[in-house]
Parts: sequence; structure tokens; C-alpha cells
Amino acid sequence: MSLADHRISSTIAAATQPLRGVAELALASRYPETRPSPEPALPAPSPLPGDAERALSLPAPRALESVQRSLASVIAARRSGRLSTGALDAATLGTLLAAAAARPAGLADATLDPLLFPVVFDVDGVPPGAHRYDRGEHRLAPIGPAPRARMAETAILQHEHATGAAVLFLVVPIGRWLMAFGDRGYRGAAFAAGWLTDRLYLVAEALGLTYTATGGFAPAVVDEVLGLDGRDHTAFFAFAVGGHRHPTSREAPRGGQLR
Repeated sequence: MSLADHRISSTIAAATQPLRGVAELALASRYPETRPSPEPALPAPSPLPGDAERALSLPAPRALESVQRSLASVIAARRSGRLSTGALDAATLGTLLAAAAARPAGLADATLDPLLFPVVFDVDGVPPGAHRYDRGEHRLAPIGPAPRARMAETAILQHEHATGAAVLFLVVPIGRWLMAFGDRGYRGAAFAAGWLTDRLYLVAEALGLTYTATGGFAPAVVDEVLGLDGRDHTAFFAFAVGGHRHPTSREAPRGGQLR
């Protein structure tokens, strides 16, 4: 094997290591003799990345009740679209995070909750980089740098999704899901992440932002940027958000005051 071939094989092996660990958990729970009990004794959750001592408190969320639109019009108008350039303010980002970080209904164990990890590119009052959103304290714990150019080149496969103000990564405790529910845990994790994504769509639309959900990213690379091990926690889905929408005449009904 040539040196180049050896480097390629080593890179592929390293990139698939977290996936291999998750696959081992899933396969170990396929058969009755190894399937977890209905009430498994799960280990304590692993520590989450982020510097709590340097956490940035976000402004209080805006009251969505003040939005002059009916829920029906927001639901009808929500859709993925092209991101607008331009910065967001910290209050808008905080409103989006707070409203979208509610706990999925029926999920009794809080340690199974999906988490929000924003990668900030252009938000006034928030340093660029990777952060973990602390739902209880409504603040951002910084993790590390995540330059836009680097993320577009190595992590975000749909490059246009790196042109906005931030990308919110939905992180799930995949290891706990699989240990608790066997191979069906992956489905449960997907439902929980989907529930959160739907809230992100509604809140972003109500705030008049440009936005799109995306699965077009390299999980192993994103996990490294976010300080995740890829087994206990992994980036599962993402929501890219741009600046405020400037509606054309054809889009005017989206902002209509329908009651």
C-alpha cells in the first residue's frame, strides 16, 4: 500500500469511528437476549462541551404573541428558502433558541432531550464560533472557533447554508436512546429532533427570518467542531437561519395580518 493510500484509509477509518460505535450499540440491542430491559439503568449523562464560566447571557426572548399574524398563516407560510445575508441581533437569536428548545411532549426523561448547538457567523452581540445553548439559564456557552469559510469548506456540504447568520445544530444523546430503546431508539431520536425542527420553522417564520432545515453536513467533522464524541452525543440535524426576509409583491400574503 502506498503512503497516499494509507493516509486515505486512515482518514476514512477515523471518520467512521463514531458511526461504528453507534452501530455496535444498535446491533447489540436487536436480539431478545441482548435487548435492554424496559427500565434500563442508564449511566450518568456525559459532560457537555462549552465553557460555563464564559457563558454569554442572552436578552430576554421577545413575546411571540405580539406578532400580528394568525397561527394558521404562519403554518401555511413556513417553507425552506434561500438565506438572506445580514446580521441578526442577539435578541432575535435568543427568541429563536428559547422558543424552539422546549421539551418534546411525552418525553419523560430529560436526559433524552435534543439540544441546540448554534454555530454563529453574524449575530450582533454574540461572538462568532460554536456554542452550546443552555436552556435553563438562557445563555450560550462558548465551545471554540468555527469560521464561516472553514465550515463551508469542510463541514457544511450545501455551501449556501453557510451564507446566513447562524446554523443551529440539533444534537441528540444517541447513545442513551439506543441503550434505553434498542434499535428503535434511532427512530425515537429522529422524532424528537423533528419535533424541535418544526418549532424552529414556526418561530423563524413568525420572526420574519429566512431559514431552511438541512441534513447536508459531515457529521464527524461537525461533531469535532462542537466538541462531541459522536457516540454519547452527535449532531443529528441542522437549521440554517439567515437575515430578515424582504418580501416581494408575490410574497406579501406571508406577512399578512390574518386573524
